[in-house]
Amino acid sequence: MVPDSGNRWPTRPSALTRLWQVTRVVVLVWLGLLAFFALSQRSMIYLPSKADTTSLGRDALARGFEPWKTSRGEVIGYRSLPSPTDARPTVAILIFHGNAGHAMHRADYASLLRAAAPERAVSVYILEYPGYGARSGHPSQESLLVAASEAVANIPEEVPVIVCGESIGTGVACATAAAYSDRIAGLLLLTPFDSLAKIAQHHYPLLPVRWIMRDQYPAGDWLENYQGPVAIILAAKDTIVPAKFGQKLYDAYSGPKLLLLAPQADHNDLLHVLPASTWQQAVNFLLPR
Repeated sequence: MVPDSGNRWPTRPSALTRLWQVTRVVVLVWLGLLAFFALSQRSMIYLPSKADTTSLGRDALARGFEPWKTSRGEVIGYRSLPSPTDARPTVAILIFHGNAGHAMHRADYASLLRAAAPERAVSVYILEYPGYGARSGHPSQESLLVAASEAVANIPEEVPVIVCGESIGTGVACATAAAYSDRIAGLLLLTPFDSLAKIAQHHYPLLPVRWIMRDQYPAGDWLENYQGPVAIILAAKDTIVPAKFGQKLYDAYSGPKLLLLAPQADHNDLLHVLPASTWQQAVNFLLPR
């Protein structure tokens, strides 16, 4: 075929042009991912389950709990108290649960923790986060820490308090221990981290998440302001909060500490696979003498 004398032959894009086109697509995709993370980060962090007050109260009663209310009558969680005639020394265990579900999904902790402290009359309190269960509000680092402060204020002052944090609840626990070091007798941290921002950066290595993440939960920094006993239990096969982040928290802590490892456990397995002896070892380390 003879080309038209008035037109040039079509030319292929140069290598530089093709590189620019690919780079532009990659940058646009990266910016899209960045915008998505920035706008939806809290919905990615907090995964609450909702339920109505009536069904939660019925479930609580069936499992040995009752609604835990403030003096204003607001339900802030659930509690399971020993018999008033129990003559054993008292201790309260306050549970800050993980980022999914709601408070009553952690009711099984009560029997495990009581069995780990047979010589104590153990009160178990499970805080409900804002936006979880039947509680109003929206979850955020600020709202969870405010709720945790309210929880401490609604436990009798004469009762020593051990805080048990699970996953994101370990960040809440560290902040609470720092703020109320005179009230918190010990910390039990299950699958903890030194910084939630570092966990996010681990899972999204190509995004500058530390710069745009609003709720960073710097647990390691908070724990510097607490000197009580800390027991940490890590899941060796944790794919959500890799054990190395809990190890960093443990290594940096300068107070009395105990590290326990569940060698076959993933992030959500501790409640089901941890032997009673491990729970007892952790709780005994924390109990006031």
